[in-house]
Amino acid sequence: MPEPALKLSLEQARLAALAAQGLTAAAPPPSPAAVLERHGFARTLGGADVYLALRARWPQMVRADLDGAVERREVQVLPAVRGCMYLVSRRHAALCLRVADLLSRGRAEKEQQKAGLSPGELEAVGRAVLATLAERGPLTPDALRKALPPGTLRSLGEAGKKVGLTSALPSALRRLEFDGQVERSLEGGRLDSERYAWRLAAASPFDGAVLPSEPAALYAELAELFFGGAGFARLGDFASWVGISQRDAKAALERLETLSVAIAGESEPRWALASNRELLADPPPSAVAFLPFEDSLIATQGGPALLVDAAHQGIVGPAWGTSKPTSLGEARFLMLRPLVAEGKVAGFWELDPERAAVCWASFEPLGGEARAQVEELGRRTARFLLEELGHGRSFNLDTDRDLAERSAYLRSLPHGGIGPP
Repeated sequence: MPEPALKLSLEQARLAALAAQGLTAAAPPPSPAAVLERHGFARTLGGADVYLALRARWPQMVRADLDGAVERREVQVLPAVRGCMYLVSRRHAALCLRVADLLSRGRAEKEQQKAGLSPGELEAVGRAVLATLAERGPLTPDALRKALPPGTLRSLGEAGKKVGLTSALPSALRRLEFDGQVERSLEGGRLDSERYAWRLAAASPFDGAVLPSEPAALYAELAELFFGGAGFARLGDFASWVGISQRDAKAALERLETLSVAIAGESEPRWALASNRELLADPPPSAVAFLPFEDSLIATQGGPALLVDAAHQGIVGPAWGTSKPTSLGEARFLMLRPLVAEGKVAGFWELDPERAAVCWASFEPLGGEARAQVEELGRRTARFLLEELGHGRSFNLDTDRDLAERSAYLRSLPHGGIGPP
């Protein structure tokens, strides 16, 4: 194996990953769109965490900053990598839609065939949807279904139920979204919900966008965004994030100017954009941050292991996507919200709804300055969640009882605290 282009100590690597993710004391980008363009897409799960992801990188952000950016179409909620919903900059909307369509079209067409849908039927329903939205304005799916002319939709019966389709409306909406003709807007004017209203696109995201037709070239554009925001990552972590094979991921990366990165104590190389060399070699100090539970810092590195000291990687806790408790050294996605302090993932935090305050726990005692910063950030975060959002739930099925249970777990740990909102 050739010598790596860059060798990093574990401390350097952690600081570089935090810096690439915007978790430093430097002045934040000037808008939600700029944060997303510079540091990566943010998952939307129907809870508070999309706001928390942006606030970790723009601490003074208020709810209206982000909700307003969606209403002004500066950022959009749409399907992107792995078919998951993300908040992305308008600048990257066309790329995300094209990739989501590419990854899902084959399966969607098979499901539509099994349900007895024909292309002509989808097109007819699509035309009726566009006419109805033009006449009535933004509508939720239920309101749209009721507003369509009689006879537009038919029941797909048992064949449709087997593939999760009761009518042609969901498929027609997805096709219109992938074509850039309709878009999601916020029901109730806020992002902490999975309930959207559909509206006509004021302008297609594809207008003026120059996108390659070859999948490898599309994935290369995603790779540039992914590795730019990650700082560095393993090939498999990029493949998993997009939802493609490692072979396709490798072909995408070969189209970019990259360098290999060796991190002390690791045998597998990681990869970085050549343009990030200076940042990796001399990263700035990190800031204290409260992250959402499925933050891009964790996702781009394939889990928290790199960012957690070896002495604490055996800690077992709940993990997203599995009912089995998983150690920090093995987990890919965490159910607990990470606390960043002293240049690493140093513990976890949560909003305690019973005490109306943020509680937190570190894996080992924090230094005096870091502890003071964590306590102050806890007070500010509690005020944001309680006064601006009115809750701290992570996703649409999360409950205050779940928050209380997670908070009780953190309070049971030896190093932590809880303060007034």
